[in-house]
Amino acid sequence: MGAIHLVRHGQASFGSGDYDRLSELGHLQARLAGEDMAARGLRPDVLIHGGLRRQRETAEGIQAGLREKADWDCPIEVDEGWAEYNADEVLEAAREAGLTARHGTLDSADSSPEAKRAFQDQLDDALHHWAGLEAFALYATTTKASLAAAEARSGTGRTTVVVSSAGTISLAVAGLLADPDGVAGLWKRLQRVTVNTGIARVVVGREGMNCISVNEHQHLERAADPADPRALITLR
Repeated sequence: MGAIHLVRHGQASFGSGDYDRLSELGHLQARLAGEDMAARGLRPDVLIHGGLRRQRETAEGIQAGLREKADWDCPIEVDEGWAEYNADEVLEAAREAGLTARHGTLDSADSSPEAKRAFQDQLDDALHHWAGLEAFALYATTTKASLAAAEARSGTGRTTVVVSSAGTISLAVAGLLADPDGVAGLWKRLQRVTVNTGIARVVVGREGMNCISVNEHQHLERAADPADPRALITLR
């Protein structure tokens, strides 16, 4: 039996003018994920990431953690299908439909906790609209194809680690867990709670794929100060 580990990228740089790069905390989260994999005896055969910078930097951090704690190196490859939907395009589609007049973006929004919550509320409304558009159907098809490609290379005894984003991982997991009519609803709920470097595990067997866990983030809890066990846990 093989395995696929779907890892959300580390904390990016919300409201900094360039969201698509890891923050200092994001780099730490990525390395901790790799160190935890090493401690659990996980030795990936390949690390795959989407085409975004924050995804690549997370994959590199995971590899650094594996190398440091287990002296383990594996190839790093890119699959553009694991990128992420364009949040600004999703928001713009909602504005064009007259559903919102707000103009926050990942790059321009304020980085305060209040601004992050307000942005997420705005994005939730926009995603509900976008899930009914052709663009979402294309996104779903691309995600399904990338998951199938990961399945094909995760045969008996092989482990694939995929670094992606909350939306794409949530859509892949929803497709495995939900009835077809419920995929979009579960997708929206999952991505709202997927923490940075949270991990979903998928086993690959003769009957296909089964998702056995979602949003694991014990590596962050173990590394934190016991007085503040949630200090390393972030959502955006």
